[in-house]
Amino acid sequence: MADLFNTRQNLSHIKVAGVIGAIMLFAALLLHNRLNIVLPEVKPFLPIYATCIILLEGLTGYLLISQFLSNRRWYVGVIAGGYLFLIPLVAIQLMVFPGVFSDSGLLNAGSQSAVWIWVFWHAGFPAIMLLALLTERLAKNKRVPKASAPLWAFNFVALALLFGIGLALLATWYSQHLPALISQNSYQQLLHSPFAIMVWVLNIMALACMAWRCRLGGVMPVWLTLALFASLLDVTLTLFAGNRFSIGWYAARVSSTVSATVLLGVLLWEINTLYLNMRRSNEQLYQLTMLDSLTGVYNRRFLDKQLQLELQLAARKRTSLALMLLDVDYFKAFNDSHGHLMGDHCLNQIAQSIASVLQRPADFVARYGGEEFAIVLPDTSSDGAMQVAEKLRQQLAELAIVSGSKTLNITVSIGVAVSIDGHHSPDGLLSQADNALYQAKNNGRNRVILAPPAATDNIEQAKPY
Repeated sequence: MADLFNTRQNLSHIKVAGVIGAIMLFAALLLHNRLNIVLPEVKPFLPIYATCIILLEGLTGYLLISQFLSNRRWYVGVIAGGYLFLIPLVAIQLMVFPGVFSDSGLLNAGSQSAVWIWVFWHAGFPAIMLLALLTERLAKNKRVPKASAPLWAFNFVALALLFGIGLALLATWYSQHLPALISQNSYQQLLHSPFAIMVWVLNIMALACMAWRCRLGGVMPVWLTLALFASLLDVTLTLFAGNRFSIGWYAARVSSTVSATVLLGVLLWEINTLYLNMRRSNEQLYQLTMLDSLTGVYNRRFLDKQLQLELQLAARKRTSLALMLLDVDYFKAFNDSHGHLMGDHCLNQIAQSIASVLQRPADFVARYGGEEFAIVLPDTSSDGAMQVAEKLRQQLAELAIVSGSKTLNITVSIGVAVSIDGHHSPDGLLSQADNALYQAKNNGRNRVILAPPAATDNIEQAKPY
């Protein structure tokens, strides 16, 4: 997620955020003639609303701090602080709001405490976003030193929470020293005060600056712009609602919830995308480590691992398993006559030809080393294995390998070993197949030899469970 604020293209995000913003604006315009209609007071509404905001802001702040620890960008820490700053304000506003826990609120709150916390909340958030933009501009490509990043992360969290607590307690314990902004649940006095203008101006400035920042790219500025738009809508609906518990007042809380949600949603989406990309990359890396770079078939590492598993499976099911070792006849002479590049081309053609013969999903071929290949056929008897081996020998004998104007042919020798019930170790079965291959070469090459049945070995290792 290190590029969310800077490098990534954001056109699709702009479109989605624009649609959400348009829907919110349209809904607000539909309600503009009904904003001051007072609805019944829903007692559980404020606790539920405050809990949602605290959880949403807290999770967003946590994810942003995690990103700060990853990319060590100063402005990411400031943005995280902007979200964490709101948590104590929301929590204390709930405690001092009249009628929630007591008629006048807790913490010796006055009649103006809740509204002043609202002012600090809705002025502080856009102010911190402006500070984040200024920090980005001043810091440019500078990063927090890696060694001091944890300390700075702690500082961002602590300062944000302490600042929020300080303003909330100022509005609570010293509310009698602050101008009155509300009278009998009416916002008319606040609407005509300079503090309302200050809150509006800060929100408009932050929204305009963040929207202007979007032109430089990045996903996070787009969604912070939407969050600031929702915050501005929250302020506007609250002030024009006229009274607490009016339609506009409830709508403003919904808008505030959207403001707290949008960036969290994007961060969670990016985390999920990052996880899927990492999983896909790990799968691709695993495949690369298990594939032979020359031929594209599996390598010796995969053979050693998978043969053990297939033998254990055969032991559990009490089914047979066939193993072939295939060696290209006179391959050293082929390399000496036609060059190593032609030899590599020949091995690649052989590998693809072998793979084309194997029809079942469980069958596989692996390069055993040099010009040798191992073919594993689960649930295959001796007769079936010999049929497949003979088919391979004939197909490879007919394989035409083009070298300039010449068409070359090769032959192969194949040793076959079969574990009747899976009670063999991988090394034991490979040894049997290797002995059969050695016999095929000694008997004139270009032939298939089946290893004679042998006593099971390493029974404890392959014992089914």
